[in-house]
Amino acid sequence: MTDRKSLARLKPLAIGRITRVLFGLGTLALIPVIGTSTLTTWGVAGLAALGLSFLIGGLIGNPGCELTAIPNLFLPVKKKTHCL
Repeated sequence: MTDRKSLARLKPLAIGRITRVLFGLGTLALIPVIGTSTLTTWGVAGLAALGLSFLIGGLIGNPGCELTAIPNLFLPVKKKTHCL
């Protein structure tokens, strides 16, 4: 059986990083398309956080889930979190 920590050390594939960046840009582009009056403040904040986490995850090559990309920017290397 594979150890979860060893999976977090695998280098992300280029196609995964590219698609994360594209999904991040697409998610951020939805905000003006849908409109802030329809989304409300919480909808804009949610889509912006999701889009930024996709972008950051793709640009820095964060392994695992996109939701951990933003916190991992501020954590030391030994304390970084990964959802696999």
